This record gives sequence, C-alpha cells and structure tokens, in this order.
Amino acid sequence: MMPSNSFFRKVIFLFFFPLLVFGLDVNNKKIPDLVFSEIEISRQEFNNSIYTAQSFSSLIPLAIIKYEVEKFYNNLGYLTKEKKILIHSINNKSEELNLKSFITKKNKKSIIYITDSKKLGSNEATIKNLLLSIKKILMRRYLNDYIKEIESDIKKIDRKQNKLILKNPKYLEMNSTFFYKLFQKNESKKIHLKVSLEKLYQELDESKEVYNKI
Repeated sequence: MMPSNSFFRKVIFLFFFPLLVFGLDVNNKKIPDLVFSEIEISRQEFNNSIYTAQSFSSLIPLAIIKYEVEKFYNNLGYLTKEKKILIHSINNKSEELNLKSFITKKNKKSIIYITDSKKLGSNEATIKNLLLSIKKILMRRYLNDYIKEIESDIKKIDRKQNKLILKNPKYLEMNSTFFYKLFQKNESKKIHLKVSLEKLYQELDESKEVYNKI
C-alpha cells in the first residue's frame, strides 16, 4: 500500500487532469478517430448482475488494454479480481468509492466498462474522469508504439543508406556499362532514402510532440 500523501496526489491527478486536456486536440491527426470511441452509458452484465455502466471502445488489442488498466489501478492502491471483473476503489471527497470494471471484446473492438454497482448519479462525473484518464494512458501507449515503429524504420533505412555509400564508389571504379548503370541506380536510391529519412524524422518529431501534450 502506498503512502497516503502519494495516494492523495494520484487521486488529485485522476480527478483534475481530464479537465485540463478536455477539448485539447491531442490527436493532431496522429491518432485516427476510429481508434477510440466517445464515452457512453449503457446497461452491462457483471458476473450475472446487470448494472448501469460507462464505457468506451478502442481498436487497441485487448491484452494491451488489460495490462495498462490493471497497472493503473494498482498504482492507485487497490485492485482485486472476481472472475473476469476488476474490483477497485478510489477516494472521492474523503469517502471510498468502490467500483467494478469489465474489459471485453465485441465486434473486433476492445471495450472497458466501469460501474459503481448503483444507478449512476453523484458518481457519474468521477467514473467519467476515470475513463478519461484511462483513455489518456492508452493514447500515450498507442503513440509510444507508433514512435517505436518509426524509429525502427529509420534504423533500417540508415543501414541501407550506409551500405550504398560504402559500395557505390567501387562500382564506378570498375568502369563498365553495367556497373556504371548500377552506380547511377544506387545514387538514385540514396536520394530516395534521404527523402524517406527526412519525412520519417519529421513524423517522429511531430508524434513525440503530440505524445508530450497528452
């Protein structure tokens, strides 16, 4: 169990951070709209009991969402499991709020439902803020994975470019029509790779900028 002051700071972050980012264009076209849905209210079954719950869906794989959500709940200080249901609690205005989460997959989308096991009322805003915080975590995970892919592509192109730089002068020295054409072809490839690298570095910088804004 974490110290109470650390827990308190996390709770403050949980409730107020979504208010800071709400309405901010964090996507900046780096996260397609179809990756995350808006938050909705519906009736959902939790281990044979039906409750009113809030939820959002995502195209992020179910395993990744489960990992990130469970890590988040553990950082808040309390998490247990009852079959497929996550039971967790947070402090809301000096009282403990007991919540249940259910993460599942429907129609190729991963969905996270959260309920307080009651009719949504005074806790509706708290649950919505909790979901907004989870969405923020998943956005950062999505962008982080995207950044890793860009960095991997940059390394691959760097290797190809370095290989051409080392080999091409030797082809020209061989003084034959075939190697002369091969030299010209490789020079053209070098330019293409340079342009690709420039675009990838630009995309990398823009993605990191968006990541830091979330």
